[in-house]
Amino acid sequence: MRLVVVVSASALLLSCSSSSSGDVTGQQDLQSEASGADGSLPADDAADSGAVDLAGEQAGDVPPAPPPRLLKFRAIGGMSMGAGALNFHAHHPGLVDVVAAQGGYVNYSYVIDMLHRQIFGGFCPRELLLAHVDDLNDPDAPGLQCGIPGPQFPWEYAQNFNNIHPDFSGTTWDRTAYLDSIEGLTTAFGNLFSYNPDHPLLPPGVPAERLEDPRSPALCETPVVVGKPHSFNAEYNPDGTYDLVSFCDGEEPIPGGKDNPDYWSLLGAYDPAVPHTRPVHMILAVDYNGNGLRDYHEPLVINARERHQDVGRDGCASAQEDGKGGCSGGGAGNDPNGDDFDTFDNPLGTEGDNFYQAGEPHDDLGLDGVEGTGDFGEGDGEYSVSPHLAKLFDITGMHWIANAPDAELAATDIFLDAGIRDGLQSLTGTYRIAALLQSREPNTRIFEEFSGTDLSVHPSPEPVMLNKVYTLIDWSEKGTGKNHLVMYGYPDATPEEIDAGDGKHVGSPEQVFNRVAMFIYRALARWPDLDSTECKGTPGKIFRGSFYADALGSRFGYSISLPPCYDESSLVYPVIYFLPGSGMWAEDVTVTNLIFNASMYSGHLPKFIEVAPEGQCCRIHKPTGKRYCACVNDKGDGSVWSCVDPQCKGAHEACEILKIPKQETVQECPGGCVFANQVSDQFGNVESAAHMKYEDMLLDLMAHVDETYRVRKAQTAPAQ
Repeated sequence: MRLVVVVSASALLLSCSSSSSGDVTGQQDLQSEASGADGSLPADDAADSGAVDLAGEQAGDVPPAPPPRLLKFRAIGGMSMGAGALNFHAHHPGLVDVVAAQGGYVNYSYVIDMLHRQIFGGFCPRELLLAHVDDLNDPDAPGLQCGIPGPQFPWEYAQNFNNIHPDFSGTTWDRTAYLDSIEGLTTAFGNLFSYNPDHPLLPPGVPAERLEDPRSPALCETPVVVGKPHSFNAEYNPDGTYDLVSFCDGEEPIPGGKDNPDYWSLLGAYDPAVPHTRPVHMILAVDYNGNGLRDYHEPLVINARERHQDVGRDGCASAQEDGKGGCSGGGAGNDPNGDDFDTFDNPLGTEGDNFYQAGEPHDDLGLDGVEGTGDFGEGDGEYSVSPHLAKLFDITGMHWIANAPDAELAATDIFLDAGIRDGLQSLTGTYRIAALLQSREPNTRIFEEFSGTDLSVHPSPEPVMLNKVYTLIDWSEKGTGKNHLVMYGYPDATPEEIDAGDGKHVGSPEQVFNRVAMFIYRALARWPDLDSTECKGTPGKIFRGSFYADALGSRFGYSISLPPCYDESSLVYPVIYFLPGSGMWAEDVTVTNLIFNASMYSGHLPKFIEVAPEGQCCRIHKPTGKRYCACVNDKGDGSVWSCVDPQCKGAHEACEILKIPKQETVQECPGGCVFANQVSDQFGNVESAAHMKYEDMLLDLMAHVDETYRVRKAQTAPAQ
C-alpha cells in the first residue's frame, strides 16, 4: 500500500510571531496582545520565518544543538479529550519534557469556527426562509434546498446542523454524541454561542430552573420563549421581531439499526417527523412561524463574536493590497501582500483564515451585531468576543506555542497526530499548530503515516507496527525531529480498511497501537541512562490506585503500570502520564502496557512507569448530595458503583470501598472532564467550580506519584 502525497514537496515559506518574554506560565493576555481575543495568531512584530516541509526534506537540515536541558523525566499526553495535555502544559511549563496532543481539540480557534460555521450553522439566508415560512418544517420544500455547505478547508466534511457528519471510531458519533461533547465543553469553559452575565451555561433570557433536571424529556413539552432584548441577531433576527425558542434534539433510534441499508445516510440527519427528547440548553432557535417550536429550517442564533472582515492583518483585501504590506487601492496579482491563507502553501496567512486578526476591520456593534441594542461589546472601540470564548482561547496550547519564550519552547518536545478521516476534523486544526510550531522550531517534522510510505516515520513498502521496527528507527532529534506531526491514514485504503478505522478519530487497531508507541518511544529517547537490562524477576504489573486531590476535595482514581522487576530493584524510573479520551476508563489506557511490559522484561525497551488518571467527572449521590470521584463498575453487580471513600486521606489500600447504586448517581458534568477547571456543574451551580478543578487535579496527581513511587528526579541533560 502506498500513500499519496498530500502536501506539496516544496518548502512552504511562512512567517509567525514569537515572543521573547512571558509570565511564569508562558501565557500572555490575549486582549493586550495584537493577537486579539478571538483566538488569532499574535501580530508579526517579532516574526521569525520558517518552512513547512515533509519529513524527508528535513533529514539533513538540523539546527545547532541547544544548551543542555534540565530534564524532568516526565511526559504527558493523551488522545481525543486527553489531547488537553498540551493545554495543561501551556499553563504549567517546566513540569514535563515531552507533550503529546493526539487527535483532539487543542486548536480552539479552529474548533469554535467549525462549531459556529458547520455543526450549528449552514442554514438558508434569512430572506429565503421568510419567503417560505409555511414550509419551514419540510426538509424537501423546493424553495429551501440550499444544500449542505461543502468543506472550506482540507480534511473537513460537508455538514450542517440538520446533517451532522456521523462516524464510528471508538464510539458512535451521532447527534447525541456531538451534543454531549459540546455541552461538556460548555460546562468546562462556559457558553460558547452567546454571553449571559447572569448564567455561565444558558443563553440570555432562559431561566436557571431549566437545569434543575437538565436531561428530563418533560422539558421538551414546555419550550422557553425568549423575546426582546435578547432576541436580536444580525444574521437571522436583526430587528428582534421574532422570538427565540429552546428545543430538543438528539439521535433517535433508526429502524433496523445498522442492518438498515440507509443507516449511515440517516445517522446524524435530523428528522422532524420523529419526536426528539434530548433537551438542548446552550443555544436557541429563531421561531419564524411563531408555533413555539424549532422547525427543520429554522436557524440557530450565535451571538459570541463581533463580525469582522477577514482581510488579514494588513487591513485590506487582496484587490486593495500594494504588494508592500499596505493598502493603495489596487495591486497587481492575486495576493500582492502574500497574506492569503492556504493550508499547504501559506498556513500562517491571515486573510481568509476565519479568525480575527488585529488590523482587520470590525463593526463594533456588540456580540449580536445589531446597532443600538447595548449588548456586550457594543461601542467599546475594541474587537469583542464573549468572555467565555476569551477564556477558552487564552488556555489553548496553540497560543503558548506562539507566545512562549524561545528557551521555554526549546525545553519541550511536542508530538501531534491526527487522522486524515477523523470525523471530528481534528487534523484541520492540528495541522495549523504544526505549521506554527515549525515556523519557530524548524526541526519539526510532518510525517504521512507511521509506516508504509516514503514519508512515514518508518519508510517502508508495507505498513508495520512500530514495535516490530523499534530498533531500526533513529528516535533522536536528528532522526525523527524535535517535534512532529503524524497524519495517519492511507488515502488509498480499501472500504474494509476504512470500516476498520483507517485514518479515523481513533484509527485502526494498528494505528491505535502506533499512536501510543510513537509517544512512548519518542519520550524514552529524550531521557539518558535508563534501565534497559533484562528482568529476571517479577513481570510488570498494572493496578488501580487512588489519592486525595485537594483540587477536587475528594479521593480520585487512577491506573498505574509499574515496570518489570520494580519490586526487586531500587532503581528509579521516568513517568509517562497518559490522559484518556471521553468515555474511557483509566484502565483502558494502561492495558496497552501489556505489550510494552514484555519488551521491558526482555530488555528491548527502557523501563518506565505509566499513569492514567480517570477522565470522567465525579458522581453526585442524589439522595445525599455527596460526591464520589474514585468509582469503578462493581465486578459482581453491574447496577452498583464501587467507590473509594471520598474523604479518606490515607493509603489507597486502607480506604473503605462503598457500594453506591448507579441509578442514585449523576455526573456533575455531562461528559468527560476535559482536564480543565470547570466554570460550573451541569446544573449551573457556579459555586461547584471551587471543587471541580480537574486541571489542578493533575498537579496533585504528579505530587502523589512523586511521593508514592520510585521516580527519576530532575537532572541536567548530558552534553550532546
